[in-house]
Amino acid sequence: MVLQKIRKARRTLQLGLTSGQTGIYNRYLRENEGWDAHLTNSKQAITNAVNRFNPKSVCILGSGLLLDVPVDELLTRGIDLTLVDLAHPASIIKKYSLNPQIHFETHDLTGGLIHYLQATKLKDINFFTLINLVSRAKAYTTDADLVVSLNLLSQLSDIPIEFLKQKKKLTDWQCVELASTIQQKHIESLPKGKSLLISDILEEFYDERGSLIATRPTVFIDLSNLTQVQEWQWDFDTAKTYNEDAITKLRVVSGLVQ
Repeated sequence: MVLQKIRKARRTLQLGLTSGQTGIYNRYLRENEGWDAHLTNSKQAITNAVNRFNPKSVCILGSGLLLDVPVDELLTRGIDLTLVDLAHPASIIKKYSLNPQIHFETHDLTGGLIHYLQATKLKDINFFTLINLVSRAKAYTTDADLVVSLNLLSQLSDIPIEFLKQKKKLTDWQCVELASTIQQKHIESLPKGKSLLISDILEEFYDERGSLIATRPTVFIDLSNLTQVQEWQWDFDTAKTYNEDAITKLRVVSGLVQ
């Protein structure tokens, strides 16, 4: 039992689960001008969906620090909010835990992959076990009137796969296959006709002159079922702390799942 706890704590650190939200906020502070436009677009997409569906309840998947959620507007409208994440920031819990309109739920939206990686010995991890785990996982469900997958889709696969690549547990094609499976399961879990997806889909790398020098997809599944689609560019990292060789911008899409 003690060894399991030690392994889980170490693996949690290796996965970046304890530092990820701090890193996000620090990057936001450094890049606030470029990030503010993206956050405003995300909030507006949620507001547009709320205006369209007039929900009494909204479920935010990947709520995190709520930087991209128009919380005050939703609460003013009398909407009940369910915030779903793997680990809710202490500052958010402290701020909203006594608000009767806000409910916190903790859930591993990767299909249990994060919990599996936290608890399993490295030598016992293999591609086929991971694929089977995600494929057979029971999807998160909610009876909320509107469900928002918020800047989450690419991150669901990115966190575990970066760890697995680092540990040399997956080949390149296996990384894409696992990412596709995680992302497809997530899309299938979103209730059709009452879900909004907001996600980056492509990393774009620019040189100092502003020329595009490379791209990398962050989503590997078909999103042609989205309607009311909007796209924008997110100035993600101008200081080259994400990629030391280039300025990184993200192509973001929002749309209703049909």
